[in-house]
Amino acid sequence: MLKILAFCLMSMGFAKEASNLPAFQNSDKDIGLISGARQITFVGTRSGEGYFSQDGQKMVFQSERSEKNPFYQIYLMDLKTGKTDLVSTGSGKTTCAWIHPDMNRVMFSSTHLDPELGQKVQQEYKSRSEAQKSKYSWSYDETFDIFEQNLKTKKYKRLTKEKGYDAEGAYSPDGKWIVFASNRLAYSETLPVDEKKIFDQDPSYMMDIYRMKADGTGVQQLTNVKGYDGGPFFSSDGSKITWRRFTANGQMAEIFVMNADGTGEKQATHLKSMSWAPYFHPSGDYLIFTSNILGYSNFELFIVDTDGTKPPVRVSFLDGFDGLPVFSPDGNQLSWTRRNEKGESQIYLAKWDDQKARKLLGLASKAPVLAELSSEIQVSDIEKWVSYLASEKLQGRATGSQEEKEYTLELSKHFKAMGLKPAGSQGYLDPFDFTASVTLGSQNKLNIDLGKEKKSFQVEKDFVPLSFSNTGEFKESDVVFAGYGIVAPATDTQPAYDSFKGLDVNGKWVLAFREIPEDIPNVRRIFLNTYSRIHHKALVARQRGALGLILVNGPKAFSKTLVKLKYEGGFADAGLPVLHISDDLGNQLVKGSGKTLKEWQEANDKGEIATAALGTVKVSASVDLKLAKGQGLNVIARLVVPGAKNSIVIGAHGDHLGTGLQGNSLAKNDERGRVHVGADDNASGVSVVMELAHKFSELQKQGKLKIKSNIVFAVWSGEEMGLLGSTQYLKTTKEKIKAYVNLDMVGRLRETLQVQGVGSANEWKGLLEQVATQTAQPLNQLDDPYVPSDGMAFYLKDIPFVMFFTGSHGEYHSPRDTPETLNYPGIQTVANVVEKLVVQTAGPQKITYRRVESSKKSMEGRSFRIYLGTIPDYSQEGVKGVKISGTSKDSPAEKAGLKAGDIIVELGQTKIENLYDYVYCLQAMKAGQPTNVKVQRSGQLVDLKILPTSKE
Repeated sequence: MLKILAFCLMSMGFAKEASNLPAFQNSDKDIGLISGARQITFVGTRSGEGYFSQDGQKMVFQSERSEKNPFYQIYLMDLKTGKTDLVSTGSGKTTCAWIHPDMNRVMFSSTHLDPELGQKVQQEYKSRSEAQKSKYSWSYDETFDIFEQNLKTKKYKRLTKEKGYDAEGAYSPDGKWIVFASNRLAYSETLPVDEKKIFDQDPSYMMDIYRMKADGTGVQQLTNVKGYDGGPFFSSDGSKITWRRFTANGQMAEIFVMNADGTGEKQATHLKSMSWAPYFHPSGDYLIFTSNILGYSNFELFIVDTDGTKPPVRVSFLDGFDGLPVFSPDGNQLSWTRRNEKGESQIYLAKWDDQKARKLLGLASKAPVLAELSSEIQVSDIEKWVSYLASEKLQGRATGSQEEKEYTLELSKHFKAMGLKPAGSQGYLDPFDFTASVTLGSQNKLNIDLGKEKKSFQVEKDFVPLSFSNTGEFKESDVVFAGYGIVAPATDTQPAYDSFKGLDVNGKWVLAFREIPEDIPNVRRIFLNTYSRIHHKALVARQRGALGLILVNGPKAFSKTLVKLKYEGGFADAGLPVLHISDDLGNQLVKGSGKTLKEWQEANDKGEIATAALGTVKVSASVDLKLAKGQGLNVIARLVVPGAKNSIVIGAHGDHLGTGLQGNSLAKNDERGRVHVGADDNASGVSVVMELAHKFSELQKQGKLKIKSNIVFAVWSGEEMGLLGSTQYLKTTKEKIKAYVNLDMVGRLRETLQVQGVGSANEWKGLLEQVATQTAQPLNQLDDPYVPSDGMAFYLKDIPFVMFFTGSHGEYHSPRDTPETLNYPGIQTVANVVEKLVVQTAGPQKITYRRVESSKKSMEGRSFRIYLGTIPDYSQEGVKGVKISGTSKDSPAEKAGLKAGDIIVELGQTKIENLYDYVYCLQAMKAGQPTNVKVQRSGQLVDLKILPTSKE
């Protein structure tokens, strides 16, 4: 297929000016798809067509380097040592070699059995010695046949015997088939006179694509079009074949793709130039090829998506001819043939940027293929993992989503291919149930008795219950208007605010505005904002005995629509029905008061507290909410070490916020609803887990892994919802866990790498000291183990852990946390640090769990002045009150006698129905003032007394 000058000759007279070029992504500036280009063949005047072995360790190529033969011969190069061996016989013309997947055979085409070979050799020597040299052109010698050499026995086997040019062969990935080009029909059939005339001048005119079994039997013709069909290659999965088709006159060529059986033929380029030598990227998503679209003598490399739906993208920007490109099996390298102005050609090798290629072609990132990944920790492999996990295709990896099923299945396949054992409850997967969403049932009703008439209203049009509303039938009762429904205690700088002052709301419905007063000083608004949340308004209404809470926007509010029903996780049942109604309905409720809704809002917006009983108006309601269960999926695999008595767990959470509409999104207004791809949080951490799993599994296969503990690799789900996946795993696992290593947001390494939770074991600092010395990576060691990530779940089970973290940033929990913002060499550094720490931890080294006093800021809110030291169980569902996972060492909670598993049901004089009630009480408590706390413990109500302390 090294027909470089032949193609140039064919294209004489065909050239296009840049202004008339067909559409393709052209640029005079190198876009950096290839880097680090280097020449790898040097012997002889011409070498080319280098093709990788399936393991990427060897390359077969053709070269004119023999002093005994002027023609190309086939050579096999070891890409590690550079050692080159002759594969062909040393005589005749040869071309188009391919290494069988079993690594024991090499196929090539040769004319060494030609009875006229001696004469042709003499003619070639004579031609080359003449002062006036003829132009080089490729020979479509009819004695070319396909042969195979056994690399062990050095014996040759002839695979084709038909008269005609049989060449340009390639094995299928499974080694069962050979695809090749041949013009054999021109010799076995009688051609029409006009076609015979063309063929005599151009033997490639009758070239078609054929397929045969690897032993040379079962030949099938796949194409039958006049013109040169040649240069076929299989895709890496063996399902497709790509080739180039010349027009009958040889003036132009385009790239084509078809199924391996010859069906489904499709044209991939429409450049109307000389486009040839196509080759699949291992992903199968795009092709690389050669074209002279920039001018007939200027051959450059281009890529195009396999379906040919997008404009091709220019790849090479080098002087001279660049053609015959091929990818390494892992897709990380590109090899091609370069020819200079003297006609000398050699093979080059360079790094290939697959992610940039995909971006330029508008292709989605694809799940990495293990065969394309290095067993060493590589930046390029990390980029592949992050680009896949943080792709738009996976839609933010929300817990329980279809996309979570997709990526966890891919991770499972990789763990299996690595040879790791399944460690989940269902193979590699470890599913768990959680409450995923809330929907409206069929029995949502709202009825109002206005005295003179009774009306019924329509759900989602006139009213909607909120997700934390009590459900059931609620009797008809009076309505009291309570302004903004806010109760805020006085501070040193702000007076108290009480919308319920002087109102009797016991057993009645409370009507209140949804937001906060508008026309008041900003400092006052900030103060009231803390107490204006709907959950807080529901709490204070319930504390005063209200039957239910009805919220209305008001005509001055920014929002004019009803809220959307959505599940709000930890905020459980509010203890009373909570409804949101339209302004029109609100006006009907206040009509008997003598003021409109607007007038009531204007009065309250000035800072006054304007409230009233609403006369004879009565309300009854029925609230019907259906909680839907979802299933989260952890992925867990185990590297088994014979004789090991315990395990080290390496984990990272794979879930993120989806579109952010039901999570803790920090998206800006114009970003709301966009996919939160979560590159740093936490595709970065998962990429390290996968890289370490690959490396450790390969080291074990090679007998180079000297450790005493099993290693468990885990990708958790439900972290963003409250450590659901890791907590569930620890409830059910029988693994004896020596220590846990957590990776959360490791994509933004600057100079210093944070290691949190170091105080959880006596030995961590000494081990990390050794690692820091070995890697020269600065480490910031933080003792506090109370971190809002999966490491906390392990610590609460008395398991030492450390968490690696590269710091927060402005893109956190927003759609701006994208792959291009990450420091990939930095992630590689983190992986190398973790690798060394795990090897030491998994040795005979003892790891001793230690309880640590909390920093008093992580779990109970950074804005609170009060510290109790309770650690909420974020995986709790359907619990009345707040269940705790434990208490911080030497904290008020520990001293008061609170224990893991306790459910706090009352704090001070406030009944605790949910996490919000608990948060409100923390805001209202005072340091140094003893407070009663009631907990449910093993079915018994226990009274305790706690002494809050200040965080300052």
